[in-house]
Amino acid sequence: MECPKGIIIVFLCSITTSPVMCLYKVWIPNANFANPSNWDRKRIPCGDDIVVIPEESPAIYVQVNTTLQQIILPRHGELILGDGSTIAFSNEPDHSAECLSSGSEISYHLTHPNDWLDYSNWCASETVTGSCDSRVLDSELVPCKTDDVVFPKHNSYFVNLESGLTLSVNTLKITGTAYATRGFSDFLNTNDGKLMFPIPHDTGSRSSVQIARRQCTDPTGCACGNDGVDILQRICKYRKPYCSRIKCKYPIRPSGSCCEMCGAILSVQYGTGFKFAELRDGLQRRFLDNRDKYKDVQYIVSKMSDGHIQIVLSDTSGDASIQAGKEMKTDLDNDNAGGFKYAIRSVSMRTSKGSRQNPAHSAQTASGIAMSGGEIAGIVVGLLIVVLICLFLGTLFYCLFLGTLFYRRKTRGPDDIAFKMFDRISFKPSFPKPRLEVPPSFSFSFGGSPHVPETVGGQSQGFDNPMYGSNPLSNEKPLDLEMMPTSLQLSEVEEQPSYDNGLGFDNPLYENVESSMFSDPTDADIKMDVDESLGADLGSKLNL
Repeated sequence: MECPKGIIIVFLCSITTSPVMCLYKVWIPNANFANPSNWDRKRIPCGDDIVVIPEESPAIYVQVNTTLQQIILPRHGELILGDGSTIAFSNEPDHSAECLSSGSEISYHLTHPNDWLDYSNWCASETVTGSCDSRVLDSELVPCKTDDVVFPKHNSYFVNLESGLTLSVNTLKITGTAYATRGFSDFLNTNDGKLMFPIPHDTGSRSSVQIARRQCTDPTGCACGNDGVDILQRICKYRKPYCSRIKCKYPIRPSGSCCEMCGAILSVQYGTGFKFAELRDGLQRRFLDNRDKYKDVQYIVSKMSDGHIQIVLSDTSGDASIQAGKEMKTDLDNDNAGGFKYAIRSVSMRTSKGSRQNPAHSAQTASGIAMSGGEIAGIVVGLLIVVLICLFLGTLFYCLFLGTLFYRRKTRGPDDIAFKMFDRISFKPSFPKPRLEVPPSFSFSFGGSPHVPETVGGQSQGFDNPMYGSNPLSNEKPLDLEMMPTSLQLSEVEEQPSYDNGLGFDNPLYENVESSMFSDPTDADIKMDVDESLGADLGSKLNL
């Protein structure tokens, strides 16, 4: 009796690849005519529909007999008729239940290729036709360098290989044809290859595909290779929007994963004699199988690119996984102490509850108050906002203060200075030395001719004080004068002394008697005698 091919393949995988689970990665979407998701009306064309195939559509595989009213093809396109398939044309309406809305245009809308690195486009299975298994890391949901990649027969495809990456697989088979690295590169340059794997418009080049065609024979296991930074970031671009909502307060994220989880992660370093399959299967038998309290625990064992073995245990709350992880760690620690059951050198564990191996959580709860990462981030953001508001208000008040000060200083003119100077002048009749205020355009001259003022350019630059006669001071000691600022105008100071043939001049240091002189000459004579006596007295004091 001849064995089915599928059984033979699985048997060979179990023999030659016992260190790791033999996985197939089967491509799910297709570009077929009979696929309802490829049409804008979410149904296949009916008998009297007008079918429109737009530009940049892939090769469309027709594997059914169909009747259409009209079909509009692109200038560059392809229809592939399967064995026994026909396309007929008719104006008769289609009365079938699924074609009640027929008789109108229907467009093929698969004009953008499906992405190679989108995990939802792949089915990970132990056989080509087996059920899909999601109990792997996110990095292992797309083809790894140890996987056999299959694009099933009787379909057409539209695939984006992206650009700038090296995609590694073990084997590659498209519609029944197996390819090596060189053969697949040649296929990409054909018309069929360009329709199935179009060149990205933004970069103008595809990623390269390396086909090893060599099974993993390393007893310590073979790494998938997709946990590198560049390729994992692109995988996570498609995976992160669909991460499950986390129920635990302090989730953790395994290496090679795009999503956080609740549970435990064990990191194992092995020694000589270690066997990947024995560790994976032995721990499952001892701690997970036939134990009801761990029936919901998801168990993933992987070899990572840096060489360590990662064990991931997860469930909704993380409680059962953490307990299972503690039991496994105790068993592995005993093996490291001398049991040599698994040939383990060391093992460490992280949990979503923040064990002693999780320093971030320990730091948060050291003060006795449990705070999540979101709460801490909220506090930090709040403090930053408060600081920014304080800085803004401080800057505003400072600018207002400077503006007021500048305005006051700017609006204070020469008049203000003059009044400040006059405020300091004493107008009392008794003081040690007389102070005479003069306009800036005049100056006093000592030591020259007592009767002829100095001239510069024909203009008088000074005058002798007539209060003391025509002779200069005997000791030639200058008067102590307090001069006015040069910015003052002549019209802004007190009225200057003027000569009078009969009475002399008024001394600005004393009261002005001009108004009384015209009303009562007798009073004027008396006041003049008083002024002369005061002047003589003051002159005698200055000559001391």
